[in-house]
Amino acid sequence: MFENYKYKYRSRGKFIFVPTERCERKGRRLIQFFSTRVDFPDYFFHYKPGGHVAALHAHLKNEFFFKIDIQNFFYSIARNRVTRTLRDWGYLGASNAAKWSCVANPVPGPSYVLPIGFVQSPLLASLVLMRSPVAKAIDRARANGVTISVYLDDLIGSHGDEDTVREAYEDILRSCLEANLIPNQNKLAPPNKAIVAFNCDLTRGNAEVTKERLERFFSITHTDLSRRSFEEYRSRVASANVS
Repeated sequence: MFENYKYKYRSRGKFIFVPTERCERKGRRLIQFFSTRVDFPDYFFHYKPGGHVAALHAHLKNEFFFKIDIQNFFYSIARNRVTRTLRDWGYLGASNAAKWSCVANPVPGPSYVLPIGFVQSPLLASLVLMRSPVAKAIDRARANGVTISVYLDDLIGSHGDEDTVREAYEDILRSCLEANLIPNQNKLAPPNKAIVAFNCDLTRGNAEVTKERLERFFSITHTDLSRRSFEEYRSRVASANVS
């Protein structure tokens, strides 16, 4: 019997899959294969030092911002799409690797998809995104001087000119629909001088953790280590702010 996960559970409203040892070995083999064969775009901040904090800091020089969040990102990427992408990259046994990397979809959408919880899911989702209409729209935006940062399913864009930002925003939205990567309407932030991203307020020259996130953290008791870690995180978010 084919089994690539031990069990699944829900956390914060999302389904998490725990892979079998064999599935994890195959996933790490995929990661190793692509580690020397692919150069990720410099706007993929999930593959850069600093992660989402660096993704925020990339926009501080600009005045107008937008944010697009892809709804159920992993669970929108069908197994046949993973197979095609692996073949495009010259991976032998693409169909078998895609089978081991996908599960029956726990939410409405394609039948078999990438799961949250498998070590190879971020890699495969990134490879699919790189070959999608969304990447082409990002290239068009960047050619017009728009700053773009992508952190898995979160995309932020910014520029000093509102019309330029709006054109990029609308183009990327259309490309998401074309790619069947549907934006989360509840988390969209159309072009504005102030947006919220990664639970942080972002304006020109300033990024800081939102008051709502602060209240949520301090509403429960934490260890001294946890409090210090949170304060260090707040400092990192604000470290590039313009005085």
